[in-house]
Amino acid sequence: MSFIFSKPRGVVKKQSKSAKRTLDKLQSFLEDETGDVERLLCGFWKDQGDALTYQEIRSVILAGELTKELLEAWRSDYSVLVSKKMDSVWKRAMEAGGRSPEILENVPFHFSIHIPGVINWIKERGASFVTACTEEQGKAIQAPLSKKMVESHAVDELSRMIRPCIGLTEGQAAANAKYYDHIRSSLKKKHPKMKPESIQKKALEASTKYAERQHRQRAMTIAQTELAFAYNKGADEGVRQAHEKRLIGTVVKRWSTSGDMNVCSICQGLDGMEIGMDDEFDFKGRVLYEGQKQTPPAHPRCACAVQYIEVAQEEAVIDSPMKTGDQWIDDFIEDYDASLVDADGDEAMSTRLLISHDEVRYEKNENMNAAFSYNGERDVILYNPHAPNANNYDMKFALTHENAHRVDCLYLHSWENKRFVQAMDSTESLIMSNLDGMKELLKNKEYVMDFAFNDLISSLTRGKANDMLYVGHTEEYLASDYRRSLEVFADIACIDMGNSSVKEELGGILKELYEAYKEVVAWGNLA
Repeated sequence: MSFIFSKPRGVVKKQSKSAKRTLDKLQSFLEDETGDVERLLCGFWKDQGDALTYQEIRSVILAGELTKELLEAWRSDYSVLVSKKMDSVWKRAMEAGGRSPEILENVPFHFSIHIPGVINWIKERGASFVTACTEEQGKAIQAPLSKKMVESHAVDELSRMIRPCIGLTEGQAAANAKYYDHIRSSLKKKHPKMKPESIQKKALEASTKYAERQHRQRAMTIAQTELAFAYNKGADEGVRQAHEKRLIGTVVKRWSTSGDMNVCSICQGLDGMEIGMDDEFDFKGRVLYEGQKQTPPAHPRCACAVQYIEVAQEEAVIDSPMKTGDQWIDDFIEDYDASLVDADGDEAMSTRLLISHDEVRYEKNENMNAAFSYNGERDVILYNPHAPNANNYDMKFALTHENAHRVDCLYLHSWENKRFVQAMDSTESLIMSNLDGMKELLKNKEYVMDFAFNDLISSLTRGKANDMLYVGHTEEYLASDYRRSLEVFADIACIDMGNSSVKEELGGILKELYEAYKEVVAWGNLA
C-alpha cells in the first residue's frame, strides 16, 4: 500500500509564554464578540433583502444594471449600520485592545477612546467600510445580470434568484447562481416529467439555503477581521498613549502567530519580525486605511497579534510635569492651583481641574498660530508665547480652558451628554432670538472684555454672533458638533471657576446650560 504525503502549510514553532498570552487575549476577545457581530450582519442583510421588492428587482433586470437610487439607498443603509452598530463594535474592540499589551500591566495607565487619533480612525474605517460594502453588493447583484444568465432565465425566475444574494460578494453571488443552475439541470434530467415551476421552486429553495450558509461565512469573515483590525489598532494606540505620558520608554513591535500548522505562508514570513512603532510590516494586499500595515491582521480572518517590547526605559522626570523652564508661563502655573482652591465654582469640577493640572505636561511649540492648544493624541498642553495676541491672554482663562478640554476629552465626553447638547441648542436659540439684548449685555465693560463669555457666545452660536464679540472661533471650526461642545464646555468651566460679574449669567441666560454642565461634571459621571 502506498501513501501520499502532503506538504505541511507551515513549520510548527513553539511560542514564548509572553507571545502566547498576547495571542490568547486576542483569541478570547474574538471568541466572545464574533458571534454577536455575525448575527448583526446576517440580520442586516436579511432586512435589506426583505425591503427590496420584486418590482424593483424586475426593473433592474430589464434595465440590465443597478440604478443610482438603489445604490444610494444601500449606501444609506450601511451608513446607518455603521453609526448605530459598527461604531460601538470598533470602540469595544479598541478599548479591549488598548488594555491588552503586557507592557502596560504594571503602569498606572488609563486608555482613552475619546482622543482624536482613535476617533479619526473609527470615522475613517466607517467611511471605507460603507464604500466597500456598497460597491461589493452592487457587483454581487450585477453578477446574475450577465447576458448568458438573462437569456437563459425568465425575468421572474431571475428576480427570485437575486434577492437571496443581497449581502454576498461578487464571487459568492456567481457561485450561488451556478449552484441554482446545477440543481435545476439535475432535476430536469432525473425528473423529466416534473413541472418547470416545481423545478424552479426546489432549485430556489436549495440556492436560498446555500445563500444562508454563504451569508454566515461572509459575516464571520467580516466580524473577525473588523474586530481584529480594531483590537490591534487599540493595542497600538494604548502603547502610544502610555509612551506620550512617559509611563514607558522606547518600544518595538514583534509580530506573533500561533506557531501551529494552520499559520498561512504570509504570516509565517512575518512571525518574530521586529520593527519600530511608526514602521510598517512587509506584507502584500490592498490597503484599506492609512497605517493598516503597522498592525495585524495581514488578511481576512488573520488571528495574529503584536507583542510590544520596551527596549529603552524612559528617563525619570525629576521635576513636576507642570514645569517648563519658561518664565512666561511658569509663574502662572505655580499660582494656578491656589486659584482653583479659592474658586467658588462647582466643587467636582474644581477638583477635576486640580487633578488634571497635576498630571498634564506643558510644552512650548513656536510653530502654532494659537497661544494655547490641548493635544489629545499626546495628552499635552502646547503653548506659544510668540503667537499673535499671546500677551493679551487672561492666563487663568487659558489654563482652565485647556485643562477643561483635557478633562472633557479623557473622562466626561460632553458631546455625548444629551441634556448638555439640548441645553446648548436651547441657549443658542435664546441668544439668536434676542441679539439686541446680547449687544446691551456687551456694553458692560467686564462682559465685553471677558475671554470666556465672548468665546462661549461665539461657540454656542457657531460663530454667527462673532461680529459683536471680542474673541471667538470661526464658523468653519464650529461646524463640528464635537468641537463646538468642547469649546462650550471649556468656556462654561472658565466662567464657573472665575470671579467676573459675568458669573451672574449662570443664573440668567446660561442657567439651563450651567445646570446641564453640573450634571456632566458630577462625580458619578466617570468614563
